[in-house]
Order: sequence, then C-alpha cells, then structure tokens
Amino acid sequence: MEPADVLIVGAGPVGLFLACELRRRGHDCIVIDRASERPTHSKALAIMPGTLAMFETAGIVNRFVLSANRIDGVRFVTPRRSVYVPFGGLRPPYDFVAILPQWRTQALLETRLLELGCDVRYRHALVQLRQESDGNDALLETPNGMMRIRVRYVVGCDGVRSTVREQSGIRFDGKSYPGTVLLADVRVQTAVPEHEARVHVHRGGVVTMFPMSATERRVVVISPEEPLPERADRGRLQARLLRAGYAETSVDEILWSNAFRVHRRLASAMRSANVFLAGDSAHTHSPVGGQGMNIGLHDAWNLAGKLSAVLAGEATETLLDRYERERLPVAKGVVRRTDMLTRALVHPHPLMRITRERIAPRVAGLSVVYGPVIRRLSLSA
Repeated sequence: MEPADVLIVGAGPVGLFLACELRRRGHDCIVIDRASERPTHSKALAIMPGTLAMFETAGIVNRFVLSANRIDGVRFVTPRRSVYVPFGGLRPPYDFVAILPQWRTQALLETRLLELGCDVRYRHALVQLRQESDGNDALLETPNGMMRIRVRYVVGCDGVRSTVREQSGIRFDGKSYPGTVLLADVRVQTAVPEHEARVHVHRGGVVTMFPMSATERRVVVISPEEPLPERADRGRLQARLLRAGYAETSVDEILWSNAFRVHRRLASAMRSANVFLAGDSAHTHSPVGGQGMNIGLHDAWNLAGKLSAVLAGEATETLLDRYERERLPVAKGVVRRTDMLTRALVHPHPLMRITRERIAPRVAGLSVVYGPVIRRLSLSA
C-alpha cells in the first residue's frame, strides 16, 4: 500500500467527499471500507441547498443537480388541515432540495475520486489504532491478510459503530427513541406532484413521502407506539398510507425496505491528537429535517481545508484545534433541533396531538414562521 498522510476509514459520502477534497488540493490519502463493495441501497436522500452551494465551490455540483429530483416545497397534512410550505424564499440558484438516494451520491463521489487518481480499498477493515506523538500506527485486515501502516492523520467516517471512535476512547453519549422507523422505496401511482414532498401527521404517527422520480417515492413511517416490521409488506404499507391520508396513492411495487432504531448521540470530542471524527461517527440524530448526511459533508469540507493547509505547510498544527471548536457546536445544534421536531411530531400526549392537528398547521403556513425555519434547515452547515 502506497504511503499517504491521511487514512480515511469509511467510504460513505462523508469519507469520499473528504478524500475528493484532499486529492483536489494535491494531497495523498488512503480510503478503506470493510464492505465488499459500494452499497446499492441506503438511508439518506436529501441534499440541501447549502450543500449544493458547497458542491459548486468544489466543482462537482452539476453532476448532482442533473442526477437528482428537485423538490420545490413540502406539504404538511393533518386530519383537519393541509398547508404547503414553498422553498422559493431560499437564495437562488439553489432554492430547492435535491433528492438523490445515498448510494447514487456515493457513486458520483467515488467516480470523482477515481478521476482524481484515488480508489477505495474495499474489504479493508481497521482492527487496531495506536496513537503516537508524531502520527498513528494502524493495523488493517485486508483480503491478503493483516497489514500495518503508518499515517500522520486518521479520520473516522465509519458511522455510528465507529471503530476509530472506539479505538480513540471517545465517548458517544445519548439515547435511543422508542420504537422503530420503517423506510421503503416504492413504485407508485399517485396524484402527488413529483416536485412536492409530503408529511402526513395522524394519530398513529407520521408518514412522509419524498419523490425520487415521477413514479418512485421514499416512504418513511414513524410510529413510536406501534412495533413496525423489519421489511415493508405491500398490502400493509398501502393500508398505512390510506390511514395517514394518502388517498390518491397506490403502491405498485416495493423496491427496497428497511427498519431501524433512531438514536440521538453525540461524541464527546471530534479530535483526539491526530485522529478526527466526521459524520455519523461523531453525531447521529432523528432523520426528521434531512440533516444527517448534509452535516457530515460539511464536516468533511471544514476538515479538508484545515488538513490541507497544515499538510502544505501553510499553517501550524494549532489550526486543527479549530475543527472541533467549529463543528461540535453545529452538531449539538442539529441534534437538539431534530430532537425537538421529532418530539413535536410524535409525542403521544393529547395536548400535543391537538397542537399538531389544529394549531401547528395554521402557524406553519405563515411565511414569517416557516421562512427562518426553512433557511436554517437548508444550510446544514
């Protein structure tokens, strides 16, 4: 394995974007992932306007805009009221949310990385990490056996079960929400416009629908008081949609589905000596608001700039201290806001239900209310 200054553990969108930015700035890195190949299904979907603007600076925005479905607004529906919140108040040209399955985002980023002369080492797993004063000693499990490499910096982009975080002794404090969330990518017949997202709130929970194309939708079912199946069944999902108010939608085919627990956790630190955390390895939270992948990509953008300046000799190591100081408060804010939104949407108390069904839609329809909220969510910085 060729020598490099940076080892990136995890080839999801965050790790790939970090590698792309380091390579674009002229630095060598090694990207490893324990998986045997790039995934073909994944959870994240939304690319926010702030992320698109960042991609423009990185020179890659066109490939994402051309591949994604555009959402111009979201409609909130309760048993008593419907209100449409447009994204038109955002700063052009990115006054929309780009909907692109995470696996396609990864494919675009990996293609860009290959163009920059770097590839992903799949079936390579970090087994042991030893931090020393002048770098890191990493033991890797590879298809050809165990391998030990020496690198100056290690970045953990390896998710909520991060080996890098665990090997570095960084705590990951938080808790899990009750119940599970069910995801399903489905082929549908529907009267819902392909550029409109839906959030239907009803007594049994929340059912959202995000258009990936004219005929495909991502359905998310959040039902904290009811156990959900590990995989979606067409008949039951159709019944769930009807109960949530999607009378104009019929499910033709389930393309993929998955159920998972939702956690709210935050790393106690995003740096330990010459080891850094980015993305889900440092923070995980409710999917409400579509912030998860976006905040991780902004982590990578921030860290890439600082690592590049140090590696190029343009700054001292003290610059790297700013990474945690700048990104950890952002992560805390996102975890806090998504927690508040999730509780507001699914809390079982009768007063909260009345607020959701009768009061919140009237307030949410006021531009003075939804404008600042949409702008805050769109930045993901």
